[in-house]
Amino acid sequence: MGREARVACVQTAAGDVDRSDAALSEAVELAAGAAREADLVVLPEATYPGYILHDEGSFRDDSWWRRGLDAFGAVAREGDAYVAVGLIRTVGDRIRNTAAMIGPDGRLVGTADKSFLWHFDSQWFEAGVTGDVLDLSFGPAGMIVCADARMMEIPRSLAVAGARLLCDTTALVLGPTGLNGQVEYMLQARAWENGSYLAVANKSGYEAGIAAYAGRSAIYGPDGERLVEAPPEGPAVISATVDLDRAPGPPILRARTSDLPFGDPVSDPPIVEILREPPPARPLRVAFLQRPGDASRIRRELMADLVLTREPSDAEGAVSITPHGMTVASVTYPTGALVKLGSATVGFLSGDRIGVPEEVRRLMLEGASVVVWDRPEDAQVPTAVVRTRADENRIFVVVTGPDGSWQVVDPSGAILAGTRPGELDAVMVELPLALAWMKEMAPATDVVAGRRPAGYPDLV
Repeated sequence: MGREARVACVQTAAGDVDRSDAALSEAVELAAGAAREADLVVLPEATYPGYILHDEGSFRDDSWWRRGLDAFGAVAREGDAYVAVGLIRTVGDRIRNTAAMIGPDGRLVGTADKSFLWHFDSQWFEAGVTGDVLDLSFGPAGMIVCADARMMEIPRSLAVAGARLLCDTTALVLGPTGLNGQVEYMLQARAWENGSYLAVANKSGYEAGIAAYAGRSAIYGPDGERLVEAPPEGPAVISATVDLDRAPGPPILRARTSDLPFGDPVSDPPIVEILREPPPARPLRVAFLQRPGDASRIRRELMADLVLTREPSDAEGAVSITPHGMTVASVTYPTGALVKLGSATVGFLSGDRIGVPEEVRRLMLEGASVVVWDRPEDAQVPTAVVRTRADENRIFVVVTGPDGSWQVVDPSGAILAGTRPGELDAVMVELPLALAWMKEMAPATDVVAGRRPAGYPDLV
C-alpha cells in the first residue's frame, strides 16, 4: 500500500475549562471539516475538556475520556480518517494528559501519555507512559504530547523504532518575551534529527488568565523545513501531503563513545551528584582567536581563562581545535571526550556528531557544562539543531569553524555571541556556568530529574 497521505492540523481557540462543552463542539466542527479532505487529522493537547483544570478531583470521572473518544470517533468514522487528539484519561485514581489515536472505524488505535510534565500541569496530571509506534494504513507513526518534544529521548525513541510521522498534540505557551523555543527552533530540529515528518497542532488565545498560546501549528518535512504553518492567532486548519517513503529516519545514529546506558532506571548518571554541589561563582572567560595570533598574549591581556584557537599551541590555557581533535596541554582528545578545563567540564564533538541528540545528552549526563563542536566545512546541521542541543540539555554549546568563525549558544538556546567582523584578532566571551546548573526548563520541569529511562529501551 502507498505511504502517501494528506495530514491536517486543527488549531483551536483556547478557552477556560468551564466552557468545555462549547470548546468540544467547536473542535469537532473544525475536525470534521478537515477529515473530509485528510487521511489524518491532528488536534491540540487537552482539546477536551481543557489544559488548565485547576484541580484534579473534578475530572477523575472516566466520562470525560469516554465523551471525547465518542465525539472524535464519530468524526473519524464520518470522514473515514484517523484522528489524533489530546484528551484526559483516568488511570486508577489519577488522571493523565493523553493523546488518543482513533482509526477510520472510530475505534481507539493507541494512546501516548504526557511523560515530561510542564510547570503547573503536574498539579492535576500524573506523568504517564509514552506511546508505541502505530502501524497506520499509510505507514508507521507515533504520538507525543507537548513538552515531551523537549525531552529528546521521547521522539527519538519513536523514530529509532521506525516512526516516520510524529504527531504532536500540543499547547505551546508564549514566554515573557512573546516567544516559544519549540516553535522558534526545536520542532524543526526534531523533524531533521529524526528524518521524520512532524505534525504539530497547537492552540491560540488565552486560558485561565495564565496561559497565552503561540498558535503557529505547523507540519514539518523530514529535512526540518516547514511545509505549512498556521497564523499565531485564531482557529485554523492547515494541511500538507506527506510521503513516508521520503522520510528516511534518523540521518545520523549514535556512535558508542561511552557505556552510559540511556535506559537504566536504577543508576543515577554522574550529573546528579554534580548538581548537588554549588555552581561556579564566577563565569568562565573564553577568548576566541578569529585569526592566527599569540595565544599567550591574548589570554594575558584579555584576562581570559581559556583561549580557543584553530592553530596548534602549547600556551597555558590554550585549547587548540585541529583535524586531529581538541588539544590541551599537549594532550589530544577525540570526539566524545570529556575534559576538565578550569571550572568547566567540557565535552568535545567533531564531524556531524552534534546532529545526534544522544551524544550531547550523554556528555551532559556525564557532567559537561560546555560542549565544543568542531564544525566541518561541509556541515549540513541546521542552526536550529545546535540551539536545541543547548536548550534541551541546559548547557553552553560552542561552535568553531575551520575558517576561524565561532558561535556560543547559552543554556536557554539563545545565541549569546558569534564571530565579529573587522580587525579584531580575538573576542572574549563570559560563560556564566551557573546557568548550566539550572536544569529546570520551567518550575517543576527538570531535564535531569524528569527523565524516565525505563521508557527509552531502544536508545543504547
